[in-house]
Formats: sequence, C-alpha cells, structure tokens
Amino acid sequence: MRRLALSLALAFAAMPAHAFTVEDWLAHKVPAAEPEVAYDGDPVTLKFSSPNPAASLVPEVWTKGFNWLKEATDGKLVIEEYHGGTLHAAADGWRAVRNRVSDYAACYTSYEGSGFPLHKAIELPFVTPANPVAATRIIQELAPKYFVPEWEGRGVLYGYTAIAGVSDIMSNKPIRTPEDIRGLRVIAQGFPPEAAEALGITTLNIPFPEIYTAFQQGIADAVIWVDPGFVPFKIYELAKFHTSLGLTAQHIDTCINREAYEGLPDALKPTFGAFQQNIGHAVSQRLGVEFREQALQTYADNGVELIELNDEEKQSWRTALEPVLEDWIEAREAEGLPARELIDDIRRLEAEYGDMGAEEIFELTVNEPVEGLLPAAQ
Repeated sequence: MRRLALSLALAFAAMPAHAFTVEDWLAHKVPAAEPEVAYDGDPVTLKFSSPNPAASLVPEVWTKGFNWLKEATDGKLVIEEYHGGTLHAAADGWRAVRNRVSDYAACYTSYEGSGFPLHKAIELPFVTPANPVAATRIIQELAPKYFVPEWEGRGVLYGYTAIAGVSDIMSNKPIRTPEDIRGLRVIAQGFPPEAAEALGITTLNIPFPEIYTAFQQGIADAVIWVDPGFVPFKIYELAKFHTSLGLTAQHIDTCINREAYEGLPDALKPTFGAFQQNIGHAVSQRLGVEFREQALQTYADNGVELIELNDEEKQSWRTALEPVLEDWIEAREAEGLPARELIDDIRRLEAEYGDMGAEEIFELTVNEPVEGLLPAAQ
C-alpha cells in the first residue's frame, strides 16, 4: 500500500491543483492524506461501536472510512464494527468506552445532562453555523481548548464531533412562528431546557431508534431533528409538515479508550489521529450536505408540505430565543468557564469558513489538520 501511495503521489504531483473530495480520499487519490510512516509490526484491531442500525446512513460512511484505514495501513490497523446497539445503548457509549467494552464509539453528549457544559453550546439556538461542514471544522479547531478537557474529564479521549445538520421541525400542524409550537410535546435530543421554556414546549429526550413509534403513538406532537434522522427513520410517513428552521446542532460525537489509543504502535497513532478529522468531515458532508437534496425529494414524494420561513418569521424565532444564549453565557461565566470567549470564537470562525464549500473545507482539513486533539506519539 505504501508503494501504491508513492505511485499516486508521483502521478498527482504533475497535475494541477484541484479540490479534494471525500470520494477521492476513499479511493486513495488524495496523496496528502495517505500515511507517511510505514508500520511492519503485527496487525492491531480496535472495536468501534454505535447504536445506529447497520443499514442507516452513518454506518455506511464509517464502514467506507474504516476500509480506507485498513487499506492505507496495509491491513495493520483494522476496525471491527458493532452497530445497532449490540455493545451498548445510545446513551451508554461513554461508559462502554471507559470500561473498554468498546475501544472507540459513538458517544453522544446530547444524552448527557452534565459533564459537557461548553460542548453544549452547539445545542443552543442559532449558535452553530448552518453550513454543516464549516461547523464541523470550527468545532475541530476549538476542541483542543474547549472540548478535549471535557472528554478527558469523563475518562476518555476526544474523537470528533461531526455536525449532521442544524435542526428543523416535522409536525402534524403547520409551524411558522414560536406561537405555533407553544404548548406542544416535542421530541428533541439535547435541546436546552431553557429554550424549551422560552418556546413553551415540553421536550421528550427519546432515543432515536424509538422516535418513530413515539410519534406514531401520539406521545409527541412534533419532532425537532435533521434530514438524516427524519428520512432514515421515516418520520415523513407520519408528519404532514416540514419547517426549515436551522435551530440547534444535531451532532455525532465519538470517544476513544485511552488505553486502546496509547497501546497503538507510535507509527500508527498519527494515521489514526488524522483519520478522525477526515472521517468527521466525511460524515458531516454525507449527512449534512449531500443528503439534503435527497431528503427534500422524499418529502415531496410523500406529500409533506415544505415550509420556508420569511424574514419576519425567522426573526420571531431569534427574538424569542436570544435571551436563552445570553443567560447561558452568564451562567457558565459564573462557573468560571470561558463561555463568551467560546461563542465569540465560533462567530469569528464562521465569518472565515461559513461560505466555503465542502471540497474546500475538506482540502483544509487534509492539508491543515488540527493539532492537540489526541496525545502526540512519543
């Protein structure tokens, strides 16, 4: 594989610069992403687990990425996948990784009531940039300062946070303003209780494999989620309306067992570390960018009315929810946490990256990976 990577590097060196694509990366056509250090020792196998059904969108991307990792290391680093909750439930990734039931897993902060006070900022209304791949890059850049310590405080190492989208609403009544949603029971994972109070809704933090049944049984009146949730879990079969709102980040977080990482040969650690950033982008691009058009067509085909808000309606949501962000900042600052600095950093980087396309962001991720996300090899 190393000889192949060298051949690719030579072949592409004479070509004009072009945007990097995830497809090229997975096909080993991005020389800059190929491992630079050969490893000739025994193969290493890590277990990766998630609650996601194996046939759903995210495992499809993970599998392709893990195949790339195996090929790029000549079969020396292999990831065994366990999906569908076979090793742990949706809320138990942290415990599973900490206790080494799994070496590496989907660990969702959305299910956690404490322990991630700064990471929860991305779930606040209108904080996370609407461009999901830009948001994923921004979180990567800010993670060493703000989020890595929170992961380590839970006894695990930071993998990545991939933004799957910024949430919209599906419901059985048209929702255009905050008044339309007031009084409803709404399924929403990781939704700030202060935002729910401001909107006058009751939120239900129901694990995503159970959302369809809960909505079908009338336990909830609406669902705040993203297209990669609405479509694979067939919420469009039940809901009549889809309101594009861009409210709060829906994200996929991963964590890594410290002993499993430290036990990797030093020659493989940089490859494993760079892979986290590349696969995080790939997940965000597939779910947050590429899937959007497919989802809109699915809604149309199933008779779902698509509601696009006008400027006045959009402002009504911001006006209703602006105090939630300021109250959160003041509360975290009172705890000694740099909350305002974090929000300012998100805004600053959004101005820099917010209008960049997926390929441009991926090229940045490959060529300028963020340092400090995982411990450096000795």
